[in-house]
This record gives sequence, structure tokens and C-alpha cells, in this order.
Amino acid sequence: MRISTSNRVLPRHPLDILPRISLEEWERVYSNEDTRAKAIPWFWENQYKPEEFSLWKVDYKYNDELTLTFMSNNLIGGFFNRLSASIEYLFGTLVVYGENNNNGITGFFLVRGQDYVPAFDVAPEWDSFNYTKLDGEDAETRKFINNMLAWDEPVEVNGEKRDIVDGKVFK
Repeated sequence: MRISTSNRVLPRHPLDILPRISLEEWERVYSNEDTRAKAIPWFWENQYKPEEFSLWKVDYKYNDELTLTFMSNNLIGGFFNRLSASIEYLFGTLVVYGENNNNGITGFFLVRGQDYVPAFDVAPEWDSFNYTKLDGEDAETRKFINNMLAWDEPVEVNGEKRDIVDGKVFK
């Protein structure tokens, strides 16, 4: 839907000014193929194009306030629900790591364009997270993203390995 103001037509979302790039094929591959064997190689070979997308590490700022892991996962679900206006411009995963009364939230997002703000500021609590731009050519970045896609290895937090206990995919 577009809003008309006088003779001017405004885009419905700030990222609508970017060229149309679909995430549907990637989402289909990720949902239907073996993650490590097929989906992850497909992501790096076909979906991630640094001139069209940027990669962002997303960390919850208030991990010290989190209690039960299922509640932390519900927090992710609420955040994802409020991000729905940006569904065409984002793909990502956030995971809960640790255990009850000692857990945190981390993950990554593939964002259309090079700026994360227009994609995330549709959610009121977007500023409860830290956003760090990632270099998709860096081996450590790829290892982190691969793990955020597969959820089969512990997350390294402050030099300590923490098991992933839950999470959600935004697609």
C-alpha cells in the first residue's frame, strides 16, 4: 500500500527504494534442505551478495535481566512479531544460550542494503539490541553465521562456550 500526499507517492517502507531482491528461494532452501550439507553452502554461494545485503550480529543488551530460557525465547518471538513490517528485507536467527537464570540472546541478520536502522526501527524495542556489522569474507564471521543457521554448536560468549537451548528464525 502506498500513501499519497498531494501529487507525491511515498514508499510504504524506507527500504522500498532499493532494487527488489527476493529472499524466498533462500528461505525455501533453508527450510527444506539439510542445514550444514546443503543450505549453508547455498547461502554463501547464492544468497549473500555484499553489494545487495549486509550482515549484522544482533545481541540483546540486557542479558543480565533474563531469567527462564523459555521467557527469553518468548522475548525473541515478540520482537520478531513486531519486525513483521520488514519481513521482505530481513532474514535472521536469534538464539537463546545458557540455562535458566544465566542465559543470553545473540544471532545474526541478513539485511537488504547496508543500513540496519530502517529494517529494525519498525519494532518498538529495536534499541534493546546491539547491532554490529559483520564482514562476510571473514572466516570467524562465517563460522558464527553458520552456527546461527545450524544451532548445532555452542556459542562463544566472552571466551566461554555456551550451549544453544532455543531460538527462532525470522523469515
